[in-house]
Amino acid sequence: MKSLIVVGEGRALEQACETARESGLDFIKLELPSADRYNFDLSDLFKIYAAADADVFVALDERAVNYPRHKLLAEVRLAGYRLVNIVSPRAIVASDVSLLGNVYIGPGCNLANDCRIGLGSWLGQQVIIEMGANLGACTTLHAGVVLGHSVKIGKGTTLGCGSVVLAGSDIGSRCEWLLGGIVPAQLANSSFYDAQMPAGARILNN
Repeated sequence: MKSLIVVGEGRALEQACETARESGLDFIKLELPSADRYNFDLSDLFKIYAAADADVFVALDERAVNYPRHKLLAEVRLAGYRLVNIVSPRAIVASDVSLLGNVYIGPGCNLANDCRIGLGSWLGQQVIIEMGANLGACTTLHAGVVLGHSVKIGKGTTLGCGSVVLAGSDIGSRCEWLLGGIVPAQLANSSFYDAQMPAGARILNN
């Protein structure tokens, strides 16, 4: 039987390990060193645990529109490890929800039918997702986020605590909405809203 290795750092690593314990999973915690919190040293994983003998869950907090999580997941996958999901036993997940690998679902979450949750996505406590929602890779939903039916969210996007996305909304990639409350029905790619920029800012590609 393969070993489960939970790798990462910080608050996310502690949360993932706590949920894995609650789920009765037998796992090994491996904290990854990093000088810049972007490049993580995977040498211990590669040296001690062969890909043929170990599955991996990557636990990493959101930052910089989740690029570090994207990068770390890519490195682990390229090394041949299978990525697994960690789902709280206190979450409700409909039987036809698609979890595309390395998805974290926290306690109290409720995911309705026909949802697709992208690779590396992180759902904090008590997130509610109505049927037909589609989340891109490395989406982060903080505690208490509510998504209406058929919502689309692009890769790398983070929604802050208590955010509400109404049915049919289309949220772009690499966005941050940290204001809570009702999220606009459409957010262009690379849009940022927080306490310092409540009117919003956007990075435009040249």
